[in-house]
Amino acid sequence: MKRPLIAVALVATAFVAAQAHARSPVGAVPPAEQGLADPAGPRSNPTPTAAAAVVRVQAEKSGYTGVRGLTRAADGTWHGTARNAGNAPVAIAIDSQGKVTETR
Repeated sequence: MKRPLIAVALVATAFVAAQAHARSPVGAVPPAEQGLADPAGPRSNPTPTAAAAVVRVQAEKSGYTGVRGLTRAADGTWHGTARNAGNAPVAIAIDSQGKVTETR
């Protein structure tokens, strides 16, 4: 008695899911909500390398949050943006010794 009822429920669920999928165009992206943009810029992807992860942690241990856009200069210094203790966006530099400084 329960098996036919369960089978009908599964078929109905599959039908509803197929109809919902058919209504949304392939590759459609929902519109972004307005007013939620971060003034510090777009969020970065997860840290791609171990070296960048170490630098990010060093900046966070120095009191900065939202560390983004880390790039390594030819002299080994890392540059990026972050938020300081006052939650203001600032440019930062991290030298090869791990010292974090705000730059202009």
